[in-house]
Amino acid sequence: MTDEHSAQLWNDFRAGSAPALATLFDAYYPALYQYGLKLTGDEELVKDCIQNLFQKLWRRREGLRAVLVVKAYLFKALRHHLGDETKLLRQHRHLLPTYSDSFEVTYSHEEFLIAQQGDAEQSARLLAALNQLSKRQREALYLKFFDGFAYERIAEVMGLNTQSVRNLVFNALQTLRKVLALVVLGLLSG
Repeated sequence: MTDEHSAQLWNDFRAGSAPALATLFDAYYPALYQYGLKLTGDEELVKDCIQNLFQKLWRRREGLRAVLVVKAYLFKALRHHLGDETKLLRQHRHLLPTYSDSFEVTYSHEEFLIAQQGDAEQSARLLAALNQLSKRQREALYLKFFDGFAYERIAEVMGLNTQSVRNLVFNALQTLRKVLALVVLGLLSG
């Protein structure tokens, strides 16, 4: 869905069109779900928060502003909503892990198995290198390369300035290059 089309749907929804909101929900649910899982790891919490987010948007539609990039707005809103819900639940149940304002990306065994379908060794090395990055670097890379956000949108979602996001991505890529170069050198000498 293009930014222009989603912005038009957003305006239609703000004007009271339930089908427009349903279209936005259907279009962005998969990406929001994946992003939420990377933040919390709790499937049910993510599903509930996405549902609650869209219900809250519907109730407050008349007071919402026009948005140029709906996807970035929804990611930011979900990030805040998940943080609020996790903190609230933790106050009532001392069983939930602490929500941190940073992105927790760990690559599971299943992702390693999927990586084996292509060039298994190269993919596994890349995933291992990604796990060496900071949480913020992984989040910035995820938003940049998996969700296709521009630096300005990543800054909006993460609550940083644009230059900080550029620095995060640059430093993350530099780290990946160094780690992967060491791996290649190790393979050549071994």
